[in-house]
Amino acid sequence: MKNPNEIVHNSSKDERDILLEYQNIDTSNLTKLPILEVPMDNVTTDEVVAKISRIIEKKQGMHHVLFLDPIKLMRMRPNKSMHRIVEKAGTILAEGAGLSWMSGGRLKERVTPIALMMDLIRLAEIKGFTLFFFGGRDEIVERVFFNLTHHFPKIRIVGRQAGHLDRPREMRVKEAIRKTSPDIIFIAMDFPDQEIWIENNTGYFGNAIVIGVGGSLDVLSGLEKKAPDYFKLKGLTWLWRILTRPYRLQRIWEAFYFLLLGLRERFRNKS
Repeated sequence: MKNPNEIVHNSSKDERDILLEYQNIDTSNLTKLPILEVPMDNVTTDEVVAKISRIIEKKQGMHHVLFLDPIKLMRMRPNKSMHRIVEKAGTILAEGAGLSWMSGGRLKERVTPIALMMDLIRLAEIKGFTLFFFGGRDEIVERVFFNLTHHFPKIRIVGRQAGHLDRPREMRVKEAIRKTSPDIIFIAMDFPDQEIWIENNTGYFGNAIVIGVGGSLDVLSGLEKKAPDYFKLKGLTWLWRILTRPYRLQRIWEAFYFLLLGLRERFRNKS
């Protein structure tokens, strides 16, 4: 019997030639779809992985993969102070069914941080890409490291560091990232600290793919309470976070306003 804390990944992919499959994906004609005037990458998870793999091989500078759910989108629309982060991001992915609903079903697929992480980790083991994990509590990071090295024995994790650092320790983490030059950096912090930290430290990332994964490390560790299956299957994890943390009144209002804007957008799309 499997330990419930262990990572569960899609073993069907292990039986396929995933390198050949990704090589056969044409990433030259990927399109964007504006949602509330934010250009979302209209892609499948496989297309994102293929795109990232080719960016890593070219080594042409840091590339920020930004996940947006309804709450993040509300704070990153044009004329909002955080819209500057959207303008700098290399890839913008729709996380959560709310964005697919607002698009009127025009988004190809809802891409989740955990799904993308697991596919990239599987690919990294095969191609020898190096990984760096930053964020979360010490026990979370160590449990994720244990689980990943157990399931993917050839994985090359060149660094792992919990978040909540004082200034001297933070500088050591930045230097560790700079010196190890990882191919992929997974950063797990709360919004908007995560996105601001990435923006403020681009000089340390080299040619890395930098992906903000929020609470995904908590889930992968198996030590944190997960959203119920209904919310996960419907892409409503963001709503679960709001319901379980009602003291965040601003997010409740943003979710309601998002609903109103979504109804307006759907009406416009039909028109």
